Order: sequence, then structure tokens, then C-alpha cells
Amino acid sequence: MTAVGASPLLRSGLFRYRMRAAGTAVAITALTVAGLGAVAPASSAPDQSCPTAYPVGQLARGQAVHGLTVSQGTTPEAFTGQVIGVIDDGIALDLDMIMVRLSSAEIDRVGGIWAGMSGSPVYAADGRLIGAVAYGLAFGASPVAGVTPAADMQELLSVAATDDQARSTLRAAGQADDVDIPRTIERRLVSSGAARPAEVEGGMSRLPLPLGISGMVGKDRLNRAAKALDLDDVKVFRAGAASADAPTTDATAAGIVAGGNLAASLSYGDLSAMAVGTVTAVCGDEVLAFGHPMSFTGPSTLTMHPADAVFIQEESLGAPFKVANPGAPVGGIEQDRLAGLLGTTGQAAVPDTTDVVSQVAVVGGKSRHGETHISVPAAVPDIAAFHLLANQDRVFDGITGGSSEVSWTVSGTRADGSPFSYSRSDRYADRFDASFAPTFDLFDQLWQLQNNGVEEIRFTTIDERSLMSRDFTAFTLAKVQIRAGGRWRPLRTDRVLTLRAGSIQRFRVTLTSAQLANQKLRLDLRVPRNAARKFGFLEILGGNSFFGEGGFEEGPAPTATDFDKLLRRLERAPRNDDVLANLNLFRRNGSLIKQSVRKPAAAVVDGGVTVEVRVRRAR
Repeated sequence: MTAVGASPLLRSGLFRYRMRAAGTAVAITALTVAGLGAVAPASSAPDQSCPTAYPVGQLARGQAVHGLTVSQGTTPEAFTGQVIGVIDDGIALDLDMIMVRLSSAEIDRVGGIWAGMSGSPVYAADGRLIGAVAYGLAFGASPVAGVTPAADMQELLSVAATDDQARSTLRAAGQADDVDIPRTIERRLVSSGAARPAEVEGGMSRLPLPLGISGMVGKDRLNRAAKALDLDDVKVFRAGAASADAPTTDATAAGIVAGGNLAASLSYGDLSAMAVGTVTAVCGDEVLAFGHPMSFTGPSTLTMHPADAVFIQEESLGAPFKVANPGAPVGGIEQDRLAGLLGTTGQAAVPDTTDVVSQVAVVGGKSRHGETHISVPAAVPDIAAFHLLANQDRVFDGITGGSSEVSWTVSGTRADGSPFSYSRSDRYADRFDASFAPTFDLFDQLWQLQNNGVEEIRFTTIDERSLMSRDFTAFTLAKVQIRAGGRWRPLRTDRVLTLRAGSIQRFRVTLTSAQLANQKLRLDLRVPRNAARKFGFLEILGGNSFFGEGGFEEGPAPTATDFDKLLRRLERAPRNDDVLANLNLFRRNGSLIKQSVRKPAAAVVDGGVTVEVRVRRAR
């Protein structure tokens, strides 16, 4: 994202700061050092149903505000504060930022506002909604907050879910990561003690969203999952799993109230990935939250959940953040926009999901049935792979070496609504991390399907099966022989191998293992008749050392549509327990003539050899 803090427009003063004041001596003198502190509680309670927006133009410097947020449990608690000023177009074009200073027992304890306060409603004394806490000082904890105006958030109630609007939101969001604080207000904040000079020089930035990911057993696992999900402005922590039970019917009873916790999830169940923020307003069955985007998608398919805050974690090197446990879904997030999220409560509003189920067992040990529901289609490959990892980690109970037999069946619908399905199985062995090894292939195949370039598809179910063993069993390809002159001779890799077009060349491979008895396999490779006078290379290798495309073909390519061909290739791609002979010959135009053959072994096979090849004419 582009940081607008370095913009020449800001340095030239064209990015205007305006302080709206009542114009009276009382209003002017209210903004003293003492006046930046806590103010008396508001005189009236907010309208919890759907409060009226307070006009930004009527805000006055030093004006008392109050609000609601949760620091522990599910019950909103009050905070108080004062208006510092308004930055014109501070968030984006035609979207101002209201600056306030806030105080409560918890804000004061942890040193300032926290990640997870995003969306906390801020009210005027008469109960009208000023906006939602959404931004904080870029460096460290501070009681200074940037507020997204309520009127802009309420416009989401009438936003239509169109791709054009999604693109518009993305463009605007690109200008809204960081906001410079004008010099006038910088001096005021420093002199009042609200912030240090270095903090105000960093400007304002979106409050990070606490992103809880369940099922990850260590920091490395957690960081890998967070990186794969590719979400910006998040504070990642290991979280509990959100229930995969049926949606809760009473959202209010579950805690979806103004100032209450709200979690927006990409997935829930064993691999729950959800960001925690705060509800700004509830208008019938519609919910406004966060005050800033989560993923900038415009139209959204995130699921909406209540959450139970465990505590606010202080941070010595950054802003504090909320740790919370999410509950079962209560609805869906329909809009993910610059001014915040719009959700709808009710079972009918919960988005359709890709359902991932797994059955994982360890030989002579534990077994487990797992379940995850993914509502964001783009996240299916990553989350399905990490779901398998989480369940294997749980039953294997250690990051260590071993072997496994893993299979998956993938089902979905094609662009014309017709169903598709395919199954894949393979063996895996890893000396250091047996749980992680299968996840690469599962992710890669799902990614290829999702990005097939032919037609839009949708995954409906992914059924994963894994039988793990603590014994590491694998072969190494130790020797390759070629049949020549009626005898088996060693295959020389230091000289060019000459083959005859149209002939069948025989090879014998010896596999060795410290755990298994040695095994010998014979591969009969047919040299294409149209390969005369072509040059290239031959590779004979174990399937676990094959890093080619999923497009391995034994014999002619299938006569089917492109998507059908992709399904067949993924299903029949080389296995890790195969031994392969791949002949690759180059035509003059640079294209390849390929011929391959393979044989299965009794375990995963590593290693291989490569030799240059030339082909003579057929006799």
C-alpha cells in the first residue's frame, strides 16, 4: 500500500487540516494540557438499535465523547474522551478522519488503545454516533485514536455488491494506509503529553486486526500459515478454534451488540482464521463494524462470529492487542469496504462454504476426525493444506520424522453447474517433519485447479485421509543399468547415450534402503519414431525427486476438454513411490518430444541420474 505520509501534496500543505471549533473562548480554552485528559461521562446513553450519525462539521475541539468496547468477556465497557480535531480527507478522498483522545481503566493500564478496538463506537453527549475507532499512532501504544465518521459507515447499508465498487474501494484503500498529522496538531499532541515527537512524526495508521489462527502448534507453523493467507495490518496469534456447529440463531444474545466483539473469518472449525474487532452499530439484522477494511475485497464472503475476549495483551515494542475466542457463526459479512464491514445476521446470511473433512490416524496410536469450513474461495488451497497439517500434528504429537500414506478426494462444480470430482493418493517420508511433507502436494493441486485458466470452478468438499507411521521408510536410487549387446551394463552419465528411433530401450534400477530389503525394477522405454536426429536428455529418478509439472503423461495425451485433461493429469501425476524414466528431446522450434514410463516401488524413492541423449534413425 502507498503511504500518503511522504506525499508532496502533504509537504506543500495542499492536504488540508481543519480544526472545527465552536468559536467561543470556552471552546478554545478547553483544549489545554489538562483538557486532553478524561472527561465526565456522557449525559445520555446511545441508541443501541441504530444511532443517528453526528455531523462531522458540528464537532468542536475539546468536545466530550464517550464510547463502548470490550476488554474482557463479552460485555461492552465505557470509555470517555475528547475531540482533538478533524483531518480533511484524512482517510481517503471525501473521507475525513476524526482525532480523539480516549481514556478508561483498561486503556490507561495498557498505555493506549489496542488492536481489536477497531469499530468501537464513539458517541456524542446526546447519544448520536460520531464514528468508530479505527486508527492509531503508527508507533507504540497511545490514547490517541483516529475515528471513521459514522455517516460514511452508514452509507454501507445501501451499497450494492458489484465488482466495479470493489475495484473502486481497492483504489481508494491504496491511499489510506498511513495519514500524516498536520504540524499544528503535532505540536498540540506533544505539548499535552499525549504522544512523543517520534510517535506523531510517524502519523496515523490502521489499527492492526488481531488475527487468530487455530491448530498451529508452534511459532514457525503459525507464521507460515499467516504468510500464506497474505493479510495486511494484522497481529497474528494462536487462537482457539471457532465451533463448526450450526449458526447461532440469536445474534444479540451471542454478543453482537454495539461495542461488542465481532470476528470476521476466512474459515472456521479446526483451522479457524479470523480477525477480531468491534461492532459499531446494529441496524435491524445489519451490522456495521471495524471502521476500516479487513481484506479490501468490496463484496465479501467472510463469515461473522461473536467472540469472548480473554484479555488485552500489553506490548513493549508495539500496540497492545486483544486475545479472544470466537464462537459459532451468526451471519455473514457482505461488504469489506474502506469505511468498514457490513454484515447481516441470521442463518440464511452465512456464506456457502467449502467443507474440508479429514480422518487422520497413527499406526498403533491416536486417530482424529477433523472439520473446517472455508467461506473465502481464494483461501481454499492454503487453508485445506493447513487443515491437514493441523490434524496430523495433533495425532502425531511431535514435529519429527516418519512416513505416511495420504489421499484426498476433491469435489466441486464447474462453470456450467455440472459437478466434478477426482481422487489422489501418495506416499510420503521425511526425516525431520512428517506432518508437513504432504501439504505441499495438496496445496499445489488445489491451486492448479483453482487457477486453471479455462473456466471458473467452485470447490464444495475436500475429503482428506492420512495414515501416519513413526518409522521412516524410503528407498534411494542407487544404480541404473542399460540393456545393450544382450547384457546389462552400467548407464554412463559422462557420455552421450545413443538411442534408435522406434526402438524399446530397457533399463534396470536398483533401489536400496536401510529399513527395507533392496528392490530391483525394470523400465522399458519406447523411443518415439519421430525422434530421429533429435537431441535431448534422459532422466531416471525416484518420484520424490521429481519436480516437474502435474502434466506427466504415459502414452498419448487424452482427448478431452482442457479442464478434464487437467483433472486426469493431477490424478495420474507421478507418485513419490514411483521410479520414472523421462525422455525429453528438442525439436528445432524449441518444442519438446516427451516419452515417459514408470513403475511403482514399495516405498518413497529419492535420487536419480540424468544423461544426454541423441537419437539415430530407425533401421
